Amino acid sequence: MSFKIAIIVCLTLMCLVACITYFLGKKVSKNLMKYIPVFSFGIGMLFFYIKLNFISDNPNSFDRISDMIVIIILLIVFSIALLEAVIIDIVENTKIFGKGFMGLRKAMKLVVVNKKQVRLK
Repeated sequence: MSFKIAIIVCLTLMCLVACITYFLGKKVSKNLMKYIPVFSFGIGMLFFYIKLNFISDNPNSFDRISDMIVIIILLIVFSIALLEAVIIDIVENTKIFGKGFMGLRKAMKLVVVNKKQVRLK
């Protein structure tokens, strides 16, 4: 498989996975929407890894070097996309935990105030 055809197949697979993830995110869960780039770049990386190991025409050709370069680039972009999705999840959940923590803190203050009032009487 030539490098140009591999790029076209990889981009087609990545777009297909992005569309499937988008429609699943719309129908099933909105949280899935932020992982679209992660899944797409992961599938692209997996395709080139399979191409490198199993579909290679010539074992000692320049296509192997270019496949490795593309895998490294996709791995870097995949890592950045995964980090971004995890950071977004942490920030969203921190707001929820912050609200819960503030409610717990107010409840603890009320209990302490009520104990002091009971002792003063």
